[in-house]
Amino acid sequence: MSIWDKEYPSNSEYAHYYSGYVANVPKGNIIDTLNSQMHEFYTFINSIPGDKAFHAYAEGKWTVKQVIGHIIETERVFAYRGLAFSRRDKNPLPPMDEKNYVKYSNYNSRTISNLANEYLAVRISTIHLFQNMTKGMISLKGTASGVEFTVRSIPFIIAGHERHHINMIKEKYL
Repeated sequence: MSIWDKEYPSNSEYAHYYSGYVANVPKGNIIDTLNSQMHEFYTFINSIPGDKAFHAYAEGKWTVKQVIGHIIETERVFAYRGLAFSRRDKNPLPPMDEKNYVKYSNYNSRTISNLANEYLAVRISTIHLFQNMTKGMISLKGTASGVEFTVRSIPFIIAGHERHHINMIKEKYL
């Protein structure tokens, strides 16, 4: 039995603006959810036709490649937050300026396959990080973007964030 079998964060464990993401994650073992998402999203990324990869659904919106890159880098940032909080780092962590992260990226010059492989590497790392934490570690708290989070909430935010953007890609891009 995993410590994650009965863990689900309450609304008080993360910033209110993540509640929609967390609410869309099924109750159950979050490590299993992250693992199944990994396989589904990797397959999905690789199925995107080349002509759709540069598509933006409106002026000023990100391309499909940029959305995929945003998912990858957001997961990296949140995994780091989980690591820092689980190691009792008391330093408040800065916010992530997702618009600048994408603006100064090179996602559009990369292949879908390259992005899919980076996603896979990041998700495998995220799974290893969280599945090897203790119950004591996941109950710890830290501050990022001026808001207190528990470590427990982080993988749920990661999973919900990905689900949100997959749905957006399917609805508005493809």
